Amino acid sequence: MTDAIAFYPSSPERTKTLTGEQIQRFNADGFVRPLDALTADQVDSARAYFESLLSRMQAMKDRRNTYALDGYHLRCRGIWEMALHPKILDYVEDLLGPDFVCWSTHYFCKMGGDPKRVPWHQDATYWPVRPTKTVTVWLAIDDVDLGNSPLRFVPGSHRLGAVEWRKAEGDIVLHQEVPDAERFGKAVDNVLKAGQVSIHTSTLIHGSEPNRSDRRRCGLALRYIPSSCGAVPGAERVLNIGIPCRGDLGKWHRNEAPKGDDLTALHQHYRD
Repeated sequence: MTDAIAFYPSSPERTKTLTGEQIQRFNADGFVRPLDALTADQVDSARAYFESLLSRMQAMKDRRNTYALDGYHLRCRGIWEMALHPKILDYVEDLLGPDFVCWSTHYFCKMGGDPKRVPWHQDATYWPVRPTKTVTVWLAIDDVDLGNSPLRFVPGSHRLGAVEWRKAEGDIVLHQEVPDAERFGKAVDNVLKAGQVSIHTSTLIHGSEPNRSDRRRCGLALRYIPSSCGAVPGAERVLNIGIPCRGDLGKWHRNEAPKGDDLTALHQHYRD
């Protein structure tokens, strides 16, 4: 699925929260960071909530690993509410316009000493949504520094269209890998304080290395798309899994907020 994979620049003229310079940087580099999002109290609450989810999931003893909290936004009230955080939505609106939904969420939790890497990849080659206008808000639940495996971006790679990939090997989280990605440019480390976010476009090449520190590195990826976008033929079901955020929903289904937390297993592939 590599058809119609392209970057769509954002307009600096419509910005309300981001600066025009930040929009231009997003267009040029494929990402913008760091951006303040949560207060100190909200960081504490977000971290405690994640730790509660992780503990309850692990207590089920079904061998799901720390990356398995993927796509639970229609089941878990706290994830749904985080996706609707007003500060985050303000940033997203500046990039996507007034009409958008959150269609995907994923906690990426690397425990201290975690040997798994996230290979270099483009999100757009995984996802069945078109046009490829999704932006990912990566919310730091923990402080992220050079020692505990920050996300890494290849600036400018978002303008290459679909980049050829191969099946990744080794101890990995995702299965696609763009070989020798740094031939497209020098990678930069996405260092963030807990409560800050970065935002990157779905065509940007990015990944992360194993966490060789003794400290956890957790982030919540929130994926937003203009509601004017849709799905590739055969994947229309994706239009049923969005969180209504702002404006017109278009063809996207209006889901209601979950009442609690249902941690029943969703994916077989996140197994130790």
